[in-house]
Amino acid sequence: MRTLLTFLLALPFTVLGQPAGTIAGFGYRNAPQAMEAAPGQVIIVSIHGAKARLDHPIYGSPQRQSDTAPFLLSTSVAGFSADLIHPQGRTPAGIYGVSQTPCPIRSVTCAPITNVTLIIPFELVAAGRGYATLEIKEGNTLLSELPILAVPDKVHILTSCDESQVRYSIFSDVYPSCTSAVIRPPSGALISPSNPVQPADKLVAFAYGLGDAERSVAFAPFIPGPPKQQFTLRYSIARGPVFWAAPADGISLTDATGNYQIHFTVPPLPANTPLPACGAQGVNGNVTVTVYGSHSSDSFELCVKP
Repeated sequence: MRTLLTFLLALPFTVLGQPAGTIAGFGYRNAPQAMEAAPGQVIIVSIHGAKARLDHPIYGSPQRQSDTAPFLLSTSVAGFSADLIHPQGRTPAGIYGVSQTPCPIRSVTCAPITNVTLIIPFELVAAGRGYATLEIKEGNTLLSELPILAVPDKVHILTSCDESQVRYSIFSDVYPSCTSAVIRPPSGALISPSNPVQPADKLVAFAYGLGDAERSVAFAPFIPGPPKQQFTLRYSIARGPVFWAAPADGISLTDATGNYQIHFTVPPLPANTPLPACGAQGVNGNVTVTVYGSHSSDSFELCVKP
């Protein structure tokens, strides 16, 4: 499963008192009792118990204080906010947007799930086994508390199916099948069976969750830079054995909203090994690329033309 979030159960949290709501889901897969997260990771937290009723998604407006300052996300959207409670204090989380599951028009008992897409502050310390707490509020009312376990990285390659991709204009209705956010600069068109690549092509993949930057942004103004962790790309044909492995050409954290760019070069193909056709039998690409960090990994497919 490659989508950013699955809602499977409701978990009540009462760490600092009785919250007004409960967690409906978070993370990438089944919701455990605490969520692993990396500094700068983008997640969706789903909550029962909000009083607001939203007819449509409401998105935050990234702003900056000057032409040279980075874009910063809003810390309150549609009355919802989030704070990370950590050993050094309390840090507001930037919010991409808020949405709710639909209710029948005439229903008076409907209790929609509220989805809050946010970025984990870089102040989350990725060391040791200590927990932080993510508080979600509606106005001044505490809705839920989510225990966070800091990890160095939690790699997630963005796809057109992710609810968190509201800021990515490269996606459109012509990519309905969870196409990965991988482009060939400078055209910016997504790689697909109709736009294949060749060995030696230089590409960029967009990702979340690659951790803190080399010049740490924790407790300081944001400075773009490469992640602290090392990441390796491994290539296999149609999910088969690995035929190539190499570090990325470069990885950058481009702004304070958790948008990472992975720059890489398509390697030479193995000799005497035919490539399956792209798009055949549900395979969007014929080469699988897996990005490995020190703690996590995620994969995407490339359509490679020999």
